[in-house]
Amino acid sequence: MQQLERVTNLLTLLISARRPVTFEEIRNELRGQYPDNLSAARAAFERDKAILRQEGVPIEQSTLGGDQAGQMAYRVPRSAYEAVDFGLDDDEARALRLAVGAVRLGTTWSRDALWKVDLVGDVAGDASGDGVPVAASIPVDPRLPALHRALAQRSTVSFSYRGKARRLQPHGLLARDGWWYVVGHDLEVDAQRTYRVDRIERDVSVGDAGSYSIPADFRVRDSFPSDPKLLPDNVDVGSDVAVVRIDPSDVGVVLGQYGRDAVVAENPDGSFDFNIPCSNVQAFNHWLFGFLERAEVVSPPALRALVVEWLEDLVKAPL
Repeated sequence: MQQLERVTNLLTLLISARRPVTFEEIRNELRGQYPDNLSAARAAFERDKAILRQEGVPIEQSTLGGDQAGQMAYRVPRSAYEAVDFGLDDDEARALRLAVGAVRLGTTWSRDALWKVDLVGDVAGDASGDGVPVAASIPVDPRLPALHRALAQRSTVSFSYRGKARRLQPHGLLARDGWWYVVGHDLEVDAQRTYRVDRIERDVSVGDAGSYSIPADFRVRDSFPSDPKLLPDNVDVGSDVAVVRIDPSDVGVVLGQYGRDAVVAENPDGSFDFNIPCSNVQAFNHWLFGFLERAEVVSPPALRALVVEWLEDLVKAPL
C-alpha cells in the first residue's frame, strides 16, 4: 500500500494546487513518503508520474522563471481532468469498469466518472454498476484541498473536532486503512496530535501563510501513531489521556508497553497508576478489558462513567 498511498497523495496535491509546484515542494509537502536520498526520491517521483499518466491523468509541467528559473513545476488542472469521449471499444470499456470498481475513489466520484463516459451498466451482468468487488478504497474528502493548501503554505488551520475548537499547524497528511489523517502541532494542547479528516466538523479555516515551520526531522509515517489508542474517534471523554490503576500482577506488562515515563503513582498495595492514551475510546476499551478486574479507570470522570455504563450493559445482556 505504500506506493498506492503516495501516488494518491501526489494526485490530491497536484489537483488541489493553486499554482504549479516543483519537485522540491512536492517532496517537502509529502515529507517522509519519498526516500531521503535525492536520486532515489527523484526516481520514485518519476515512477509515480508515469503511473498517473498511464491512468490518463493530465499532468501539466512548466519551466519556472525568477528565483526558481529553470526548475520544472507540475499540476493537474481540474478543467483538463474532466471526462471526455475516449472512444473506448467494448474490451477497453470493460477494463475501465473493472479498474474503477477495484479501486474506489471516495464515495461517488468513480461512479460519476463512469456516467460521464456512458459506462455504468455497460458491463454484462452488472446493470447496477456495483457488481465488482472493491480491492482498495481511496477516500476523497472535501476538506483535503484546504488542508493541502495550508500544508504547502505553512498556514495554521482552525476547525471543530468532537465539538471542540482546534488550531493545528499541519505537518503532514496520510491515507491509512481507508481514511485520511492530518498530523500536526495542536496549539490548544501544545503537542502533536493526529485527526481523522472525515471527522472534522464543517469547513477548515486556513490562516496566514508562513506562520510556522515543520521540524527538519519530521516524517509523517514515523509520526503516525502505531498505538491505535492514540488515534482519534468520535467519543469525547474530556481528555486524550486516562489514568488507569493496574494490579500488582500486571504492572510488569504495562511497564513493558509504556515504560516508566507513563507511571503516575506507585501505590502502597503494589498497584501502579499509569497515563494511558485514550483518544480512541474503542481501542482503549479493547486494551482495558483485556485486564478484566485487574485494571481500573481513575480518570477522566467521563471515561470512567462510560466504562461503568458498558460493564453494566454487559451484566444486563441476556446470555
